[in-house]
Amino acid sequence: MNPTRTTSNEPTDNYELIGRRFYMAIPLYLAVPAAFWLAFRYAGFPADWAAFWIGAAGWWAALLLRGPIALLVRKQPKERAGLLVAAASGPLEEGVRLLALWITGVSLDSALSLGQGWAAIEVVFAVVNGIVLASIIKRTDEKAMQAKAFLESTGQMNSSPLWGVLERLFASMFHIGSTLLIARMPWLLLLMIPAHTAFNLVSVRLAKRSLPLTELFVAAVGIVTLTAGLLVWQ
Repeated sequence: MNPTRTTSNEPTDNYELIGRRFYMAIPLYLAVPAAFWLAFRYAGFPADWAAFWIGAAGWWAALLLRGPIALLVRKQPKERAGLLVAAASGPLEEGVRLLALWITGVSLDSALSLGQGWAAIEVVFAVVNGIVLASIIKRTDEKAMQAKAFLESTGQMNSSPLWGVLERLFASMFHIGSTLLIARMPWLLLLMIPAHTAFNLVSVRLAKRSLPLTELFVAAVGIVTLTAGLLVWQ
């Protein structure tokens, strides 16, 4: 979520406005997976719903696998721990992605659907996370202060929620493209693991400097990855 900055002297109504802006953007978030579904359907690739839900389950499994990593690094400085967890997400996600492809079988239709499911559940998670943050920032307890500090550090307190929608759009391209690449040439897993890790780490670092620059980077990586994924099936 990408709310607008307020100060401690401003009324609670400003935090209500932040929440309303995010809630108004939720249909746009949900339109992202719907747009991919429609685009591929009209291109002649209707959804394979079994593969779609396996993709969604795969993303969730990769997320849960980050838990033990987070426990291992919990005594590290907060910023270092966050970077280590972000770095671990590349091997975890790409490894689980390959396993999910083995389950569904390797074909263009199943790979497209698996990638869409993977990307769609990430959009849902972003929406749920945004709803939780919208609720938390209206409070004044320690957890709320930490959430506000996080939003400030990533520049999200000053930005439109539309940036978050764009991020989901281009991140979805990356996930679908990565799925297509690995489905076609499984050995590309050896390249996608470091590529995914670098993608996450660079995004985290850029977010502390410039949100537009971050989104430009995510857009470039997402478009290139999806394009490459589609081309290898030609």
